[in-house]
Amino acid sequence: MLVINSFLDKARARSGDDTGAVLVAVVVVMLLGFLVAVTIAGSVVFTIQANVGNRSSTQAFIAAESGRDAAVAQLGAAISSNGRTFTCSAGTLTGSGTNPTYTFTIYWTPSDTAPTSHLDAGLSSTCPTGEPGHVVINAVGTDAAGGRAEIDAVYPWDYKDEQQAGGVLAYFAGNVTSTVSNYTGDLVVRSGSYTCVNEGTINGDLYVTHGSVTLSRECTVNGSIWVRDNVDASSQRIEVTGEIRAGGDVTFTSNGTKLGATPAPAPPAPNGDILAGGDIDLTDTGSTNGLAYGILSATGAIDVGSKWTATGTRTPGAAAPEFNPTLDFIKSVTSWIDLDGASGWGVTPVSACSLSSADIVSMISNGSTDPIALDYQSCSSVDTDIVISGPSTVAVTKDVVFLAPAGKRMNLHIDTSLTGGKQLVFLHADASRALVSDETAPSCGNGNTKDTFDLDAGRDVTDVKIMVYSPCGLTGNIHASFTGQLYSNDSGNLSFGNGASYTCALMSWPDAFEKLGCKVRGSGDDVVVETVKVYKLLDRTYQTER
Repeated sequence: MLVINSFLDKARARSGDDTGAVLVAVVVVMLLGFLVAVTIAGSVVFTIQANVGNRSSTQAFIAAESGRDAAVAQLGAAISSNGRTFTCSAGTLTGSGTNPTYTFTIYWTPSDTAPTSHLDAGLSSTCPTGEPGHVVINAVGTDAAGGRAEIDAVYPWDYKDEQQAGGVLAYFAGNVTSTVSNYTGDLVVRSGSYTCVNEGTINGDLYVTHGSVTLSRECTVNGSIWVRDNVDASSQRIEVTGEIRAGGDVTFTSNGTKLGATPAPAPPAPNGDILAGGDIDLTDTGSTNGLAYGILSATGAIDVGSKWTATGTRTPGAAAPEFNPTLDFIKSVTSWIDLDGASGWGVTPVSACSLSSADIVSMISNGSTDPIALDYQSCSSVDTDIVISGPSTVAVTKDVVFLAPAGKRMNLHIDTSLTGGKQLVFLHADASRALVSDETAPSCGNGNTKDTFDLDAGRDVTDVKIMVYSPCGLTGNIHASFTGQLYSNDSGNLSFGNGASYTCALMSWPDAFEKLGCKVRGSGDDVVVETVKVYKLLDRTYQTER
């Protein structure tokens, strides 16, 4: 009993002293802290190692994609800017780079089915050919730490017909009224509407890209009409030999109207077809009958009067007519060309300030065949007067450009016959090359006073090509037929008489202008919208990575 009590007394005495317990607690906390620190350190080390590996993989993948992009650029560089030619060799099909480090190989198959990788059957490291198919780019990227990534990128390869601008056509802006009794060549009206006056004739196609067409009495279009809006032919004895495509309504009277040609042209040439984005109304106005040889197709109603002989099928409620090429594309190939004395004529200008008409005749008809530029830009005269007269006939031996300044009126007068098959360019310099509404535009520098162009009767100038360039517009009297280009902001005030006609002709003076054509569609050197085979590497279909 005494022993037990003594033990209890000692225990009670020790329980009042906490020094040992605190020490134990401190040791335990330190131990736990050490364990946590070790755990965190291990996690950090693991994360750092993982990030190093991820960085290596990421850099290798970036390198592989750089190889892919380099392959696309190398293949694209083998295609000409217009897509018409493709120059490829074995060296085009492989490549490598450093910083980042990559290699690539290009594979090709004519299959329409997209491959899944460069290992698919039918693929070979050969140049794509002139047919549709697929290209596979296999690219491998590496980094300094030994990371490696490989990708297969699949692209469709296209080779098909595409319409491209092969030149430009004469420029017409604003509301245009045809005063030329006999015009040969396609006519594109870029803005505003078009009116064919009484007895006017167009030997070519008519395109009105942002307006309507009005055809007056005995107006003849020996070609087709494409127009964004309406065609109003509420007059008599109108003839259109080709087709009519209109975004709006088409109205003709029966009074001697003929739509289509006799005999009919060989297919697939259109013959009197009317395709309307609105209604077609062939009315019985007048005392004589009308003829319509082609099909009638309209998104709206089709109304054909009893005085009409309409032999084609009729399809009301049809789809809107397709314009191919589009009217906007046609507008683009009639963009105004800014020309002045610095336009790249390729010859040293000769001052023309003191030249008489006889001097001019002598200079353009002497034995030399080298082109010349006669420069009026520094002359002190009030107007720029250019007169070619004297002998009854002048044999032109060279191409000649006459450079008139922007700030003066240009007065051109031709009173002699011209032969020799050369080009005469009469240029009133454009006053500004600044864009207007994001496109080039004529800029008259003389207060918008129109230039004059007079061609005397009894003169034969059809054996030379005459180009009259005027950003100010033209007025004057044309009493003899001529060929060439009227390149003017406004030629509506030119008066054609004595049976005179204007025939558009292909002209070119590199580097000032490469090709001024006369037809939008069709065949021949003077066509400006060409259908050609074009090579294209299309957007990537998909990509695999490993």
